[in-house]
Amino acid sequence: MRRVDVAAFNVGLFSLGLAALALCAAFGTVDWKLTSILAPLGLVVIGLAGLLLSRNSTKGNR
Repeated sequence: MRRVDVAAFNVGLFSLGLAALALCAAFGTVDWKLTSILAPLGLVVIGLAGLLLSRNSTKGNR
């Protein structure tokens, strides 16, 4: 199984979130109260995804 580049994955997810926020700011209004709640939650999800993807596989190694 191929290894996933965890750093690139995390940077890509963060960039997607930032781009979505920029699009909302450019074409509409941004609810900063909601953003202040969703941004930390999004960072936690990105961190957890990075931790899960960086785990070493132990299948067949025993």
